[in-house]
Amino acid sequence: MQKLLISLLVALPLCGWAAEPLSLAEAAERFAERSASLPEGSVQAQSIDRQIPLGNCASGWMWSFPYEARTTVQVSCTASPTPTRRFVAVRYPSLPTSAGPQKTFVVAARDLTVGSVLSADDLTVVNVSAKERAFSSTLSDPAALVGLALTRSVRQGESLGRADARSVQVIKRNTAVSAWSAFPGGRVFAKLTALQNGKAGEWIELENPQSGRRLKGLVQADGTVRIGATQVMSTRVD
Repeated sequence: MQKLLISLLVALPLCGWAAEPLSLAEAAERFAERSASLPEGSVQAQSIDRQIPLGNCASGWMWSFPYEARTTVQVSCTASPTPTRRFVAVRYPSLPTSAGPQKTFVVAARDLTVGSVLSADDLTVVNVSAKERAFSSTLSDPAALVGLALTRSVRQGESLGRADARSVQVIKRNTAVSAWSAFPGGRVFAKLTALQNGKAGEWIELENPQSGRRLKGLVQADGTVRIGATQVMSTRVD
């Protein structure tokens, strides 16, 4: 019994620490580490107050690398009424100075657009040295990406990692979706009703539940729908 009580007393602080929410910096570091298959603690956030909390997102935080260099992590929340987007600069550990052994990594076999559902024909493998590889080159088996939708556009020969694709988001008929239209300086969001099923890369018809107006939109890899640039939505979310 004495040993059991001691074990419980030792475990309690560890449980409390594990339950603490990650800060924005810590969450960005963990995402970059997982994407590059690096050990925890190897990536460091730069020029950010580590006390800033990540906060909550009703629709779930969406993580990505907005730039090819992958030294910036982007986290987005599409939940209304206040969609947000944050950026965190990260620094990776130095690569080995020697070329090292050749390793196999997955690259795009052709130019592909965001939202494309990957097939085996879209992917190939190349042999590069550890010094030459990009941090995004974390996969050696194309099968790990087949059937997933791209989260960004890629060019032929560009390396692919786990963060570059996600499960295909399927939109169901008669459900509310987050639709948006881009304009210089930002985006306009609205809640519309899907009139048909759709997955990433497909065009579907939507309806404004207030005005009854029907629009066409392209399903994105994150499950949102982009309305054509010439379309105008009646319902806006401040």
